[in-house]
Amino acid sequence: MNTIFPKVAAFSVQLEKLNIDFVGTSQIPYTSASVSFLGLFQGQTVLWNMTLTTLSHFQSNVSKNISATQSGLSNRPFIEIHDGNEGVFKILVSLDIELIDEPAIIKTIIMIRNYKRLAVGRIAFGSMHA
Repeated sequence: MNTIFPKVAAFSVQLEKLNIDFVGTSQIPYTSASVSFLGLFQGQTVLWNMTLTTLSHFQSNVSKNISATQSGLSNRPFIEIHDGNEGVFKILVSLDIELIDEPAIIKTIIMIRNYKRLAVGRIAFGSMHA
């Protein structure tokens, strides 16, 4: 059974009223963007609050704060899902592309919605990038 959480329901109503599929809160094109959208996670409709970055942006800005043992994890594109609350989840996606633009956002939303094995934690994919 699919529980509809209040924040998820409210966001769904907002999307319907505006006749849009996602809400972006960043200027694009750029090397990172913040986007909110609905999708399924473990059989539930959830609100994804996504930060989408280029791999080079992640490597130069975010990975400075991780340990040397984790640094190898920043050399591949990845999806990282953090524990959620009341149907709202933070997700970080880093892709090996030059810029984040609207087509990249739409393709990433489709990828997240179609990925069958999403789980809390990091899922690396693609080839290593030096």
